[in-house]
Amino acid sequence: MIASLPARWEQYLLLRAGRVREFWEQHLASSRDVLVIIGRGFDPRMCMGLEVLLAAGGVGQRDVLGLDFREGPRSPSLNHGPLVEQNWTSVVESVGSRGAVSIRPVEFWSSEGRRISSQSARDLFDSDVPFQPYTDVIVDISSMPRSVYFPLIARILYLIDHPTEARKTPLNLHVLVAEDPALDASIQEEGIDEKAEFMASFSGGFDEEAVQTPKVWLPMLGERRQTQFDRIHDRVKPDEICPVLPSPSRDPRRADDIVIEYHERLFDQHRLDGRAFIYASEQNPFEVYRQLRRALQRYEEVFGLLGGCRVAISPLSSKLMSLGALLVAYELKERGHGVGIAHIESQGYALTEVTPEAQLFGLWLAGECDGN
Repeated sequence: MIASLPARWEQYLLLRAGRVREFWEQHLASSRDVLVIIGRGFDPRMCMGLEVLLAAGGVGQRDVLGLDFREGPRSPSLNHGPLVEQNWTSVVESVGSRGAVSIRPVEFWSSEGRRISSQSARDLFDSDVPFQPYTDVIVDISSMPRSVYFPLIARILYLIDHPTEARKTPLNLHVLVAEDPALDASIQEEGIDEKAEFMASFSGGFDEEAVQTPKVWLPMLGERRQTQFDRIHDRVKPDEICPVLPSPSRDPRRADDIVIEYHERLFDQHRLDGRAFIYASEQNPFEVYRQLRRALQRYEEVFGLLGGCRVAISPLSSKLMSLGALLVAYELKERGHGVGIAHIESQGYALTEVTPEAQLFGLWLAGECDGN
């Protein structure tokens, strides 16, 4: 039973804005060797976290690993090549002699034309050996797609939870994200795939066609994602839909506006009961985690007499909220309660002209904060 499992991330550290800088100044007061993993992308927020880290000072290595997204020769993202190079030049110049800067490719397509981005991200690290020189690993997801940072963070968490004998001290895992819902909404997915799939390591039993248990779908709704919503729905074929809305949020009307945007789908097509909504803080992934966990507990109790149910979560919302879905899916999978992450990808992304008003958030997910 989920209710009997201690909640791993019930009390964890969430930092925002100035507190992120203060934390790193304190954390790096002692000698620490840090690896920062970032997406080598066009997003103007790509360098924010690294700049804060480098400005915090301290002694030790400040290495950077950039993930080069191989989205294919027809990707609209290629139009933003100059922005990618501009961001990467800024990274190299900022790090200077303080650490090593390297690049690793993340293949989005196999030689047979099959989508493999989540598998590629999951398989970037097959052991914790590459992390042996470091006290801290930071994954900055500000310029990463979900299909990359979901399996990547899950893999690193797994390696921390199952360390090799060579590691004598806990490895700290941090996540940084420069959050700007308006900018996220302006980055449009182009060439959306025809079919949704489940992310690597998060099938949640949905690949077992013979299983006849009820299916529950928790779509985390965001603006202008109706096509994604429809295609994920066709893949999951849920018996119950329980949408997740951002509330409270920076825009007090955001949740209402999203409901209006999806009104026909939710109420006319799928006959949704208005009481089915889950509300979770737009800027607190740990609150999202708690709300999703409680919802899964309720569904487990309701469907327990019918042999249980299969649950899929679809993060169509901001990156900060999406992290809450990742945490609950990872925790329950590790404890034998599989949760599917149903997702649909696109050929690439287009960025409209928006002035970034990003706020930097930091999460400390594993390591010394566990008390291990």
